[in-house]
Parts: sequence; C-alpha cells; structure tokens
Amino acid sequence: MIRASLLLLGLLVACAKSKPVPIAPLPPDQPAEPVAEAPKPTPPDAQPAEPTPPPAPKGPLEVKLPAAKTTVKLVSTGTGKRAPLRYAPKQGGKQRVELALDWAQTQSEAGKKPMPIVMPTILLSGEAETTAVADGVATNVLTIVTTDARDVAGAAVPADKFKTLLTSLGGMVITASVGQAGNTGDTALRIDKPNEFTGDALQIVALTLPAFPALPSEPVGVGAKWQATSSIMFAGKFPLTQQTDYEVTARKGASWTIKGTTKVIGLDQDVGDGTKITGIKGAGSSETTLVDGVLYPTTRGTIETEFTAVDAEAKLTIAQKVGATITSK
Repeated sequence: MIRASLLLLGLLVACAKSKPVPIAPLPPDQPAEPVAEAPKPTPPDAQPAEPTPPPAPKGPLEVKLPAAKTTVKLVSTGTGKRAPLRYAPKQGGKQRVELALDWAQTQSEAGKKPMPIVMPTILLSGEAETTAVADGVATNVLTIVTTDARDVAGAAVPADKFKTLLTSLGGMVITASVGQAGNTGDTALRIDKPNEFTGDALQIVALTLPAFPALPSEPVGVGAKWQATSSIMFAGKFPLTQQTDYEVTARKGASWTIKGTTKVIGLDQDVGDGTKITGIKGAGSSETTLVDGVLYPTTRGTIETEFTAVDAEAKLTIAQKVGATITSK
C-alpha cells in the first residue's frame, strides 16, 4: 500500500502515548514476513499497552541533505543605484539564531473524511559561527543550545508533551556551506549523543529546514526581479521542481528586503512497488532580509506541496505544508 505520511509518525505517537493515527504505509524495503496466526482479540477491560520506544542508537547520528541544483535567470535589474547581492559572512563571525519550524499534512481519499496531522511548532536556539571562508564559499556551523515547542491549533499532541522529546536535539550541529550567490553545498545535521527519539526528530528538522534565496550574479537595485529554478527530492522520495520569482522590495544601507513567490511542479512518475505519483503541484511565499556580513538572514516563509499517490489498493491525495522562520536573537 501507499505510505501517505512522509514524516515519521512514531514521534508523535510516542509523545501522546495513545492510539496512533491510522495511516497507509509506504512499500517496505523487504517483503513482510507471513503471519502464522491472527492476533487474539484484546479483552474489553484490558488496558492498551503503551508504545515501546525504539532502542537508543550507539554513537553519533547524522542526516545529510544534498544540495539542490539551482539556476538563476535575471528578469529586471531594478532602478536606482545598483549593487551586487551577496552572502558575505566573515570568518570568525558569530550570531545568535532561533529557528521556528512548522509541519502539517492532510491525507484525503475518495469517499472518506480528510485526515489532517499537525505538529507543534519546534523552536531551536543556538550559536552560529562562520568557521571558514575560501574562494567565496563560507562554512557556517550552528550549534543548538536550547529546544522548545509551541502549541498549534489542531496539533496531534500538546506542546508540553512534544517538547520533552525535542530535548534530544540539544547539542545538534548544523553544518552548511553557502556561496556568495546563495548556492549551497550539502547540509549535515549531527548529534553526538542521541537517544531513542533523536532519529525521528532529525528527520522532522530535515523536512522543514529552510533554504537561502538564490541570488543573481549581476548588480541590482530596488525592484530587481529574477527567477530561481531548483530541482529537489521531495522528502527524499521523488523529484520535483520549485520555481521562485524573487523581487527586491526595499533597500536601506546594507540591508535588502527580498520577497519570493514559489510554484511547485513535477512530472507524473513511478516510484516503485506499483506506486505512481501524479498531480504534483504547490505554492509558497517568503520574505528575507539580507544584511552584508550576517551569517543567517532573517527569513520567514511557507510552502505547500500536493500530489496524488496511486497503487492497486488506494488513491490518496497528500497535501504537506511546512513553514520556517529564522530570527537573530
């Protein structure tokens, strides 16, 4: 059957310690073993067993996010005095940063009530440092010091339960390289001392971590417009394209305000085990304040991606929405 949830739902279930939300699984990596005997029914007065957490992994855990392939086409250079837009942090520069990450998904099947899943907002605060600058490429390292969660209407679990699991992200190190035009290399998320919930928590951050806007190489002024086209793997499962139209809406000294509008497109495709993905579409928006010399620009944005997954047993439409805000503290 189709796996509708591209997020590891076990984390939410473990938080709530309640009956898991029913959801169709992706094709397993290996065929399931045959069941020798059907399970016996639970007596009405019996209490359901609490979920058994997975064993804690040994040694560090790391998730790597491959760099997106992005091209930039300048549409208009804008008006007034023109200057190059650049990410230009200096080696040794530091910045206090907070990330606010949101994730929600709705699964719909013909003739059935849509099934929404909403996660509380994840709050991660830490210290960022540019550890190296070479040939215009800066290596930024963000070390997470504190974790928290904020209630969201309709969330599957309350924030006070969710935040106890997010403590596993304390000490997480996010390492990324970024060129002057915003072209990034691979990003690594690493935790040296994980617990049984760290793997799921890392996957959530990987799904919601925002990307920097891609910038034109030509000098621009206020009103400049360009289009960035990125090819990505959606949740590591199938390829799609994000086209973002950017515009410089304001400039004050070394500070630039850039707004973006994103369109998601993709071809119908087979993803294996008889499952086909069709109807890929979506939209998003963002606003970024880029300041010369700053490691992490102030950013807020959301993007929703929708597609239909079809196999011999079901036809499900999935709409996933992620949001992220980066602020300096």
